[in-house]
Amino acid sequence: MRGLIFGLSLILLVSAWTQRVEGAYRLQPEDVIRIQVVGEPELSAPQLTVSRDGKISVPIIGEVQAGGLTTSELEQLIGRRYREMDILREPRISVTILQFHRPRVSVLGFVQRPGAYEFKEGDRVLDALSQGGGVIPERARLEGAWMQRLDGTKISLNLHRLLYEGDLTQNILLQDGDTIYVPEETQNRYFVGGQVKRPGLYTWRPGLTVLDALSQAAWETERARLSQTFVVRKKPDGSEERIRVDLVRLLNKGDMSQDIPLQPGDVVYVSETNTPNFDQVYRILSVWWLLRQLDVGGSLWRP
Repeated sequence: MRGLIFGLSLILLVSAWTQRVEGAYRLQPEDVIRIQVVGEPELSAPQLTVSRDGKISVPIIGEVQAGGLTTSELEQLIGRRYREMDILREPRISVTILQFHRPRVSVLGFVQRPGAYEFKEGDRVLDALSQGGGVIPERARLEGAWMQRLDGTKISLNLHRLLYEGDLTQNILLQDGDTIYVPEETQNRYFVGGQVKRPGLYTWRPGLTVLDALSQAAWETERARLSQTFVVRKKPDGSEERIRVDLVRLLNKGDMSQDIPLQPGDVVYVSETNTPNFDQVYRILSVWWLLRQLDVGGSLWRP
């Protein structure tokens, strides 16, 4: 008996709480509501979704602006319309919220999974980035990210400070309709070329050294001349400086002076060894032999 009484009390409490919430809550786009007209089932609407512009389509009346109204205000508005249109003299309208809208945030730009994601109350920028799979480290310009609100307000985000320095002032509370954009890094780049397995552009970061750059580009190839690695750097006056790096001394003798720090715009180039490439020589000789046989006999295939 006590359990039954407790269960009934809990149901009444939840019902009263729901009514209080609905009474104070103002309808938003994507809320799902039910409209009941007492004694007039043909005028009732069992399920309506508030559109993105805040409107609903009420039977006979047509479009009504529901967004921004409480359920009580919407009941009064619909009742007044029925009276003005001489459809009902004393309409009794009941509006119930069936499902609250689900807030969404768009995560765009250089993240792993761009798109729109639902979030819960209290979520912040880090939660949104996590749903987007995180930023693409080698391509994202973390210092230049931004967030835009539905009202057009634009907020600058320094994701480098948030992700790498723990600056929680950048972990801003999300609002429904927010858009977070992570732009591409187009300036802080360096290039690795020559005898590496993955030549190309890479994103520069503070503290990056030649060894770091070559590790990213997979520099351990058979044809690499490690003692003849160069860093080509543009000076402020526009001229170029060529800095030789001896990786043999760095790796074999621990000479850390060879592991120089890189700057944005640097080009790291690994020279090719002077040792003959026997695979290439073999291919050349094979082709030469085939051509020679054709020149002498006219055909490689003789009866």
